[in-house]
Amino acid sequence: MIDTLVFCLEWLLRAFGAFWVIGGAFTLQQARQASFIDSAIEAITQEKENRLVSRFLFMSALLTLLSGIGLALASRWVLLPLALLIVSQGVYFAIQRQQFTQAKTDEERDEARIASSTRNAFIVSLVVAIAALVGERVGALR
Repeated sequence: MIDTLVFCLEWLLRAFGAFWVIGGAFTLQQARQASFIDSAIEAITQEKENRLVSRFLFMSALLTLLSGIGLALASRWVLLPLALLIVSQGVYFAIQRQQFTQAKTDEERDEARIASSTRNAFIVSLVVAIAALVGERVGALR
């Protein structure tokens, strides 16, 4: 019975990893587009753009892609990119919170707001990390 549960957990993590590989690749494309748009806006307005969101998007995409590969391979090394992903998201939230409190205009406050999709991604990352930790403990990750 326990072997069946471990087997199911392993394949659930592998399937989710395949999904995350696709999501990470898609997010990398979005990060490239965000960087291009920031560069275009800078060229037009001659003002420096805040590239925090596009850099965070790129880093999250890369860590999501690495996590997805690790999950698909059922490797315990997946815990490292998952931990880095969660830490980077926490740092992003802290920076955005600080920018929100220091914002002087409604536009600055809107730019500092954290999107609900980003919050949801953080929650999913936490759940996957917990599942991966359980998987590592019971032998579903090698």
